[in-house]
Amino acid sequence: MTTIYLDHCATTPPLPAVVDAVRAALEGTYGNPSSLHEEGQRARRVVDHARTIIASLLSCRETEVIFTSGATESMNAALRGAIQAAPRDRWHFVTTTVEHEATIELGHYLAAMGVAVTRVGVDSGGRLDLDAWKKAVARPTAIASLMLVNNETGVRFDVESAAAAAKSAGALVHVDAVQAVGKIPLSVDALGVDFLSLSGHKFHAPKGTGVLYVRRGSPWKPLLVGAGHEGGRRAGTENVPGIAGLAVAGAHMAQGIAARSARLGSLSDYLERKLLALPRTRSNGDRESRVPGVVNVSFEGIEGSAVVLTLAREGICVSAGSACSAAQYGGSHVLEAMGTPFEYLHGAVRFSCSEFTTEAELDRTVEAVGRALRYLRAMDPRASG
Repeated sequence: MTTIYLDHCATTPPLPAVVDAVRAALEGTYGNPSSLHEEGQRARRVVDHARTIIASLLSCRETEVIFTSGATESMNAALRGAIQAAPRDRWHFVTTTVEHEATIELGHYLAAMGVAVTRVGVDSGGRLDLDAWKKAVARPTAIASLMLVNNETGVRFDVESAAAAAKSAGALVHVDAVQAVGKIPLSVDALGVDFLSLSGHKFHAPKGTGVLYVRRGSPWKPLLVGAGHEGGRRAGTENVPGIAGLAVAGAHMAQGIAARSARLGSLSDYLERKLLALPRTRSNGDRESRVPGVVNVSFEGIEGSAVVLTLAREGICVSAGSACSAAQYGGSHVLEAMGTPFEYLHGAVRFSCSEFTTEAELDRTVEAVGRALRYLRAMDPRASG
């Protein structure tokens, strides 16, 4: 049975060239990049080259790029560091109701520290309530944080307007750009943000790699302290093999964005049309605001997790909500914030494509979904009524 992988928002398979780069670094670049001898300096050149590539991807300075273990660390570093650097009378954190669990839990952590936390809602299409956002950031605020692209629905926020409002009120701005790489162009100046987080495994790089962009001059304190790694901004010997792979993946994703976006859009439109032809199915997230490649649909009266498990028996990999919360899945907080009707709230399934997905795979997937729905509704008389 051939596996069909449609869970690229959860993680992506590493590109063959990424695997080659990691292997080459493990075998031939074993020096500590902080060492002055040739083995160390060979490793340093790998890290410096990667920094150049990521800076180009983000349209920023090389000195503004910090390598981390992933977006969760990057978010913690950005938000906690900004709060710690702010005067106590600005200890206010603004975010949204549909963020990734990493940001949600971080909000709870900051609240326990005595930070005031405001969460701004979205409309039924998953779009940010910009008026409420502007009111929230109008009070003294240390930092505001929001997603560029929602990890469940693929809806793109108007970060440019949200950031401008926060900046005009004197707040710093962090954006979670994890789901945006390679789908839309990224420019920290165009977005108007002070911090930006990426996770390598979301764009065909190794797990355990990530990026934090920190705008030069932003008041901020490092999360990890120790020796002077990453310009004194992130202590710990750099993960040279992982960073080497991250560079290859970043270079790939920076090229051909328009063509990739068009292909992903064609695939997701094709899949969504076929899924919505199935009975008692609805789409989640405003179509005009979504990035290409992500389809989130709900099946009335059926648990999304049951659909996921049924499809898994046929070798088809999809997610019910965020993969990071799948183990304790009890319904999507994103769809709940959007006001999704109760009969569809727990039936959401996310299908996420890559540029390597084929229409034949999507056809097989839709056929399997149809079988799964018939099976599950036959098993539960309440769902088949």
